[in-house]
Amino acid sequence: MSYLNPHAPSCPWYTLAESNGSPNIKWCEENLCQWISEPANTWSNLGYMIVGILITYLALKNRHSFRLKQFGPIVFFMGAMSFIYHLSNIYVTQILDFVGMFLFVGWVIGINLIRLNKIKSNQLLTFNLGFTLFNSGVMHLMYVNGIKFQILILISALLIIITEFMAKKQAKINYNWFFISLIMICSAFSFSIFDHTGFWCHPNEHGWFSQGHAIWHWLGAFSMFTIFKHYSQAALKPQEKD
Repeated sequence: MSYLNPHAPSCPWYTLAESNGSPNIKWCEENLCQWISEPANTWSNLGYMIVGILITYLALKNRHSFRLKQFGPIVFFMGAMSFIYHLSNIYVTQILDFVGMFLFVGWVIGINLIRLNKIKSNQLLTFNLGFTLFNSGVMHLMYVNGIKFQILILISALLIIITEFMAKKQAKINYNWFFISLIMICSAFSFSIFDHTGFWCHPNEHGWFSQGHAIWHWLGAFSMFTIFKHYSQAALKPQEKD
């Protein structure tokens, strides 16, 4: 299935979009004829990269287990790939954007499966890479057949919630950070939906906070920090030994 090229013929990314494929979705922000085609949706990913660095620093400083030390680089990678996708708006970089998201949700699901004694702690990286590879393949099949593969992230989010509450019985932990994360992610998702549906849409504005999808990035970045706080709390430390 062919998708509409979001770039004008004379623009930097037009040829690559023609040869490698166009993304399957168009956000509200207009595509500018320059190397950073969506400034607001691009620069807002700095939030993820900053939080990723902060989480990595905290994990190293507090001498957390290797599995917790993986989370910061994953968050940074997710932000970097989304940055590259939004500046280019081509299918190849959209794949990288989703690889970042698959690594994030795979990590959380994997952590919960460890708590449920379904996989071993030293299997987390292998599980996550397999999870990401599988979902990337499904994503491409959906792209070819014109199916919105964004639903894969929604399904993964539901799996996170299900496995989290299944693992709740394994240890008495504080759920304040987890519920804050849910509120932040749901709010971020709402802004993204408003953006895509045109409910809140100002295509000619390119400030870092001017687009609904950009707000999704900023709120999502904050939720990465609260997710880390949830899984690094003291009550889970006995379970986080490698």
